[in-house]
Amino acid sequence: MKLLNIFLIFTILFCSFSSFAKKSKNVSKEQPSQSTTLRYIDNTQRFISDHWTGLNYNLDSYFSDQKYRRNQNKSRISAFYEVYKKEGEKIQKYYDIEAKVHFPKVSKKLSITVEKEWDEVTEARSSAANKGQATKDSSYAAGIDFLLYKSPYWKTSFNTGLKLLLPLDPYAKLKIYRGINTKFIDISAAQKFIYYRQDGVSEITQLSFFKQLSNKFSISLDNTLSWTDQDDIFVQRNALSLHHQIDDKKALSYSAGANAYLSPCFYYYSYDASISYRQQLYKKWLYGNLSVGADFSKSNNFDMINFILMRMEVLFI
Repeated sequence: MKLLNIFLIFTILFCSFSSFAKKSKNVSKEQPSQSTTLRYIDNTQRFISDHWTGLNYNLDSYFSDQKYRRNQNKSRISAFYEVYKKEGEKIQKYYDIEAKVHFPKVSKKLSITVEKEWDEVTEARSSAANKGQATKDSSYAAGIDFLLYKSPYWKTSFNTGLKLLLPLDPYAKLKIYRGINTKFIDISAAQKFIYYRQDGVSEITQLSFFKQLSNKFSISLDNTLSWTDQDDIFVQRNALSLHHQIDDKKALSYSAGANAYLSPCFYYYSYDASISYRQQLYKKWLYGNLSVGADFSKSNNFDMINFILMRMEVLFI
């Protein structure tokens, strides 16, 4: 019942905020169309878009895949506030500001980037609703990207730099990507080798299938195999997602996933399912995400444990 009450409260907040944003557009010219704070934020967003990044003001990458956003060589600033409640546990609250500065290319094959680092292995093993935890307690890193080889089907890049903390933590990453687009389905495969001086070596192998069902619906199947020097365990994750683009401002996604250990023998140790609702709340910079779902863990005899997550994000691109 507590979880249901929290879900209803968050739903009411979403609807209230959406109504407020729509009503503010219809206010007469004699009255202020928006508060001073919102006007300042609008001007800041416009300045960043026009002068700093030089990107299209109407570009909306919030509805794109989070990994796709991070791999784009484009500058951005984002801030989020997240509330996470799992059945039987205390409410957890997170907030952070992330920035990425992509400097003009030194050459066609070399670029410099300063951005908030994230744990790629944690992200590969996390459920769709908990992807944001990969950036928790992370630090900034300055890196240089070398494009080693690129063709219509292959792309190989090498990234090296420093994680900006004391003591400095140098790293090196080698990424190999292969994509095949057919009339029926799109297939992509990626191999990543990652080395951090403090954390050691890790590797991620990915195989994904994507199908655009219609203008509104798409489906994807992601398969990931990851290993780290710290735990010396291979972890496999299989995740199936159905994406529904309701309109330009609203989207729904339905996800189901399973995690498995490969040693000492192959077995699944957790399952998860979730429904996420995403909406553009105000203009092109304020967005919201509401996710509800359940985890089924072997450590809990695969009993259903419900969770709910609410996230507000300000995105300047």
